[in-house]
Amino acid sequence: MQSILSRAALLQLWLVRILVTFVALISLFWGAAHLWVPGAIKNAVEAYGIKIGYQISYQDLSISPLRLRIEIDGLKLTDGRQGKLLELKKSVAMLKWSRLMIGELGFDEILFDAPSVLLEKRATKGDLGQWNWQELIAAIARNLPPTDPAAPKKSIKISVDEFKISNAALEISDPSKKLNEQLKPLSIELLDIANYDKRGDVNGVRGQYGLNLGALSFTLPGPNKRIAFKRIVIKGALDNPAPDVIGANLDLEIDDGRISSHWDLKSDKSIAGNVQVENLSIAPFVGLLPANKELQAKGGVIQSAVDIGLKGDDLTISGDLHLLDLDLLEQGQKQSLMKWKSGDLNQFIYRSSKQSGSSLIANEISVHQPALQFEIDDKGFSNFRRLFSKPSVEASDVEKLSTAVKDKSTFVLDIKALKLREGEMQFADLAMKPNFKVKLRNFNATFANVSNLPGHLSVMTLDGVLAESGSIRGKGQIAFDDPRRNNDVTLNFKNIPLNAFNPAVMTFAGYQIASGRVNLNLHYSAKDGELKGGNQIVIKKIQLGEEVADFQGKKLPLGLAIALLEDSDDTIDVTINIAGNVDSPEFSASGLVWQAISNVLTNVATAPFRALGALLGMGANDGVNAVLGEAVYLPPDQDRLEKFGDFLAKKPNATLELAGTYDPDADKTALARATADLAILMAAGINTPPSEPIPAPDLSDTKVQSGLKSAYAQYVGRIKLGQRLITLPEGAARNEQLHAELIASIPVTEEDLRTLAKNRAKLAQNFMVKSNPGLNDRISLGEVKAVGAGKEGVPLEVEVRIK
Repeated sequence: MQSILSRAALLQLWLVRILVTFVALISLFWGAAHLWVPGAIKNAVEAYGIKIGYQISYQDLSISPLRLRIEIDGLKLTDGRQGKLLELKKSVAMLKWSRLMIGELGFDEILFDAPSVLLEKRATKGDLGQWNWQELIAAIARNLPPTDPAAPKKSIKISVDEFKISNAALEISDPSKKLNEQLKPLSIELLDIANYDKRGDVNGVRGQYGLNLGALSFTLPGPNKRIAFKRIVIKGALDNPAPDVIGANLDLEIDDGRISSHWDLKSDKSIAGNVQVENLSIAPFVGLLPANKELQAKGGVIQSAVDIGLKGDDLTISGDLHLLDLDLLEQGQKQSLMKWKSGDLNQFIYRSSKQSGSSLIANEISVHQPALQFEIDDKGFSNFRRLFSKPSVEASDVEKLSTAVKDKSTFVLDIKALKLREGEMQFADLAMKPNFKVKLRNFNATFANVSNLPGHLSVMTLDGVLAESGSIRGKGQIAFDDPRRNNDVTLNFKNIPLNAFNPAVMTFAGYQIASGRVNLNLHYSAKDGELKGGNQIVIKKIQLGEEVADFQGKKLPLGLAIALLEDSDDTIDVTINIAGNVDSPEFSASGLVWQAISNVLTNVATAPFRALGALLGMGANDGVNAVLGEAVYLPPDQDRLEKFGDFLAKKPNATLELAGTYDPDADKTALARATADLAILMAAGINTPPSEPIPAPDLSDTKVQSGLKSAYAQYVGRIKLGQRLITLPEGAARNEQLHAELIASIPVTEEDLRTLAKNRAKLAQNFMVKSNPGLNDRISLGEVKAVGAGKEGVPLEVEVRIK
């Protein structure tokens, strides 16, 4: 019994000693942790900072050894130039006993409170410089102990249950790009992160994360444009769905919109992603457009679902994209520049590669209820040109591009259908006084099989309502690789009120239009830049208004033109043709049309044969011309004169004055020739109809040679003839010389030329009244005029008047 008691007392004594020893060790460990370790750590940290050329300091460090918790207050990191890299109000790291026991570096939590980080780029002379954090990493790398390549690599498992950063501030500074941005307050939260997958293999990273960036505003350094968001939250998770794949879910909440995505990053460096966009406003991004003046968005949200694949340089994006309720306006303007109800890019595939260029293939692009404001200012520049035009690239700069660079810029477009539905456009030309404004509404257009491949033509149809009551219809084919140079388009405008175009008529013609309607049938075709256009203009019941007071331009004779061109139904039906090369710098289709109309109207009064011939499709672009030296008109001109007579007969209020014309030089020589040749032919017994030009005599004909001698004797003299026949050898040369001397000997006076001009006018009158004798009272002969002959002969001058 005594032995048992003594053993129990001995055991109790050892237990007490063990307990005292354990308490002493704990006390010693606690004291070391609170008294000695913090100081040792502080000394070690400061020494390491000096070693790498930085200053690392903190205000307080506390350790809870039993909880494996360390807390640091007032941490600062500065470089050797006293440049601040980091300030941290408070940081906490807490390890987990359970993870440490199984050989894993596991953290229960890592917390950073109010960190302030400076990311600064310092340029040095002759160098672009490095970011301050790059310099820190390089300094640490230089002071790492050398590694043994033969030593086996150990994979350490690391896990963190909660990683949290709150009230953070980030300052980014790059003086070389004038970049200085402050982002705050920022918050980041990562949950259950680890560098090993669910099987325990150390091969990546997994976990859940969240970043609350709050209100964010910064300037993009490249385009130097400001972008701002009211709220940005980033959430997601990382995992390892396969040994060679890191999966990432990324959800962004940007203001009221959301972007949800999943990404697979594979060991072959390829990336596959799926992105869903919901209600993402374009307003923050509109300022990034390359516009010369700031644009603003009153509306516009993106909805889309796309798949993205990236492998090497090959990028593929496919899916659907919808831009809804777009509404853009130019800063300072009240009316929208462009808007639409919905814009849809359906079933598209976009591919991009350095080797093969890029391509966009889509089943359909459709825009519903588009509205466009197109305005030309008082200097002749459109609002779109003002907003988006850039300085032209010099041709020499383009030539500097290598063929390889040009080939890489290849873009292929293939769209099954491009549709515009229920569109509207407001057109205004402020260069005209008063301003010209017209509206196109209920506009629909369809382009089928759109492609920019050379030689490919896309089929087009369109319709709409113009100027409230008129209509527009169109069809044709267009080459989208260069629509200006290759096209074949027909446009029909019906029942357009003429007074809608009053500003244009007042600006260019000097009149107002009181009423009337116009139909236009336009057909334009271009092949490799060579354009041909036909413009049929049908005007009904036009009535001119008042003339423009103090008109400074060239006033066109609209009243006279209307009186001449209107038929018994008060309808004008004319056709204006144009042609030109669209590659010419000064080319303008509308300019060519207006110039052609202006030329015709100008010629109506003074050159009606030319003007009416062009308008009514009679030819006679050079008017009506007499044969040089003769009062004769060729059959085509005779026919035109008769047709003009028929035309004038239908215009009872029109009168015509014919002015006989002559060319003082060309007609003088030609009249002498005609007189000599007529004398030769008459002497030879050859009759010449008076309505036909006098033919050149055939000097090889014996009868003509006899006639030549008779005419020579008549005009030059028989003695002279005898001398020539004796001194000149017989033959063609003698006949030619006699003919030339005969012509030179015939005198042509000014009165002869004036008589010739009168006979030409009288003959023209006879042709015009041939089928309409009643015109004798309305066609008068005016004073003769000296003019210059053209390649078609001597032009007949005419003046039309309205009673």
